[in-house]
Amino acid sequence: MDSDSVGAKEVFICGGGHQGLSMAAHLSICGLNVRLWNRTPAHIAEVKKTGDVCCSGIINGIGHLKKVSSNISDVISDFIMVTTPSNAHKEIAKMLAPFVNKNMVIILNPGRTFGAIEFAHTLKECGVSELPHIAETQTIIYTCRKYSENCAQIFALKNDVEIASIGKNDLEYIISRIPMCIRKYFKPVKSTVITSLSNVGMILHCAPVLMNIGWIENKKTAFKYYYDGITPSIASFLEKMDHEKISVAKALGYEIETTETWLKRTYNVDGHGLYECLKNTKQYRAIDAPETIHHRYIIEDVPCGLVPVEDAAIQCGVSTKNITSIIDLASAVTEIDFRSMGRKFIPEFVYG
Repeated sequence: MDSDSVGAKEVFICGGGHQGLSMAAHLSICGLNVRLWNRTPAHIAEVKKTGDVCCSGIINGIGHLKKVSSNISDVISDFIMVTTPSNAHKEIAKMLAPFVNKNMVIILNPGRTFGAIEFAHTLKECGVSELPHIAETQTIIYTCRKYSENCAQIFALKNDVEIASIGKNDLEYIISRIPMCIRKYFKPVKSTVITSLSNVGMILHCAPVLMNIGWIENKKTAFKYYYDGITPSIASFLEKMDHEKISVAKALGYEIETTETWLKRTYNVDGHGLYECLKNTKQYRAIDAPETIHHRYIIEDVPCGLVPVEDAAIQCGVSTKNITSIIDLASAVTEIDFRSMGRKFIPEFVYG
């Protein structure tokens, strides 16, 4: 890899939510030509009108975007950062299929669990014979929130966000294309099994929401999600889920870190056990709990996080009784069959 490469000068950001708007603001403030797409026109109407995105927090300024549209053909470029929720990845792949070429770079931020595998498989199903360079990250590089239609706040940029590619020899090239202003936050790893099963969202999101339903649905009560909602008993249960996905990774031939270790590495926190580490993560203290259980912490993280882990576990002969119990509970409470709509583990797309 050419460490002196400045990377792509033009970036297509696919998705205008918390992550997408924050990335659009950051990269444009850093001088890149940024193209932004969002499916729902109303959600980017103000940005499209002015071309500007304001950013506060650890990054301050106003980013001026090159192009904003809800028509994907208007903003297509050869370096794509997909920042939509992971349950939209399959549909995004279908929309991009007519435009992709073998020189294109597509990075899922994040892939959640086996996102790059699903993306590549979907492109193949759409008739793409030569796949582009596809990668996924373990998590988003930003701790951020979109607080108005054209304003985002970035609380932190995470250290060593793992990134892996689908192609055997693609990762060096993909990293050389990442703009220099954010490249240093990524850490290359050898397989998407590592990035996928290191997905901390499915551990930190699903069970705590289900275990706080009463407070979430109580309209008189608001609380901080991580700081108030994850108690010692809940954190202990999350550690059990965490150990199950580590066992699945081991059965597939890979070593991954615990969520506790990830918190210490990413946010430089101290603590004994997951509960203490979460309490000591100052970046989480301002994050509010969801106002409904029909939230991405369930609707996205169960089918695109826990379900594919369970599927891989079944294929490997590993027990995931705690993860299975959360899938069962989420499906029962929401009356959604998450297993039927969830991702599958497709071993033939795994390299590394």
